[in-house]
Amino acid sequence: MIRFALVVASVLGFVLTAALGNMMVPLLRELQRAARGTQPDSDDPDSPVPTMGGLCLMVGTLAAVGVGWLAACAAQPSLLGSDRQMTSRLLIALLGSLAFGAVGLADDLARIRGRYPNGLGLGLRRTQRLALECIAAALVLGLLALNGCLPTGLILPGAGYVECALAPLLWAVLLVAMAEAARVADGADGTVCGAAFAAMLGLMMLETQLGWFPLAVFPAALAGALMAFLLWDFPPAKLHPGRCGCLYAAGAIGCIPLCIGYAELSIPLALPFWVEGGMVVLQVLFCRWKGRPLFAAAPLHRWLEKRGMSAVNIFYSLCALSVCGLALAVRLARWV
Repeated sequence: MIRFALVVASVLGFVLTAALGNMMVPLLRELQRAARGTQPDSDDPDSPVPTMGGLCLMVGTLAAVGVGWLAACAAQPSLLGSDRQMTSRLLIALLGSLAFGAVGLADDLARIRGRYPNGLGLGLRRTQRLALECIAAALVLGLLALNGCLPTGLILPGAGYVECALAPLLWAVLLVAMAEAARVADGADGTVCGAAFAAMLGLMMLETQLGWFPLAVFPAALAGALMAFLLWDFPPAKLHPGRCGCLYAAGAIGCIPLCIGYAELSIPLALPFWVEGGMVVLQVLFCRWKGRPLFAAAPLHRWLEKRGMSAVNIFYSLCALSVCGLALAVRLARWV
């Protein structure tokens, strides 16, 4: 019956996100035009693709998780009794993901007020964005600590689970860094959604392997929602996830493993994000050191574009990188 709940969550996530996408595309396009102060022109072929599609992911996933969790509780009533902590972990993971998505939404709203040729500005200032992301990370860690769910150690290959007093600080840095890396990945059609889809499938499998099977309703619902969104964002894109969708996906990849006590699993699962963000960090540091760029372009999807790779092939390449990260996460889970 729990498996049935996962199927319900996944299918409902797909259907709701697809329906929301159909309704929100014209609304978001008009909002973007109004923010830029331009007149509506539905025949303009150069009209920018609307952003903030992450709102569809957030709303669709939230509703699908609610229905899936009710089905799981009907199949296993102990989730509301002796296993009540399961509900707390699920709610904290949801809240943490939504908190990071809200930071991305604020960034998107600041961007659409820009006056650049593509209709988008630079978004929030770096200090504002980092402060909001730190608040979101602190909220997740604080709620986990209040409910006695905060992991106090980490998995080290060859040593198993090792207690570490600095673990909460490491998890906070991990969540913020992952959000920043996902923000950098925004801009490539379907890249974030494809990488997050593979990560959600991996989390469903890993939660089953680690004994947290009922909590897999969240990654199941988000996987269905991401699959629906890929239909919109696949070239030619009709709706972009925006910073809202990117940070929501990153928040889910970071918060779900953290809430079951294995935050380090998010490191390999977010491998495409780390590569994208890492290239930008290296580019900036090398430019400051040598006064010239290290790469012809950064992040990775821009570098691949510079080499003539199509958007579809870039999508496939980063999804393959995500699958490699999933294989590393499965390997890491064996050390538990």
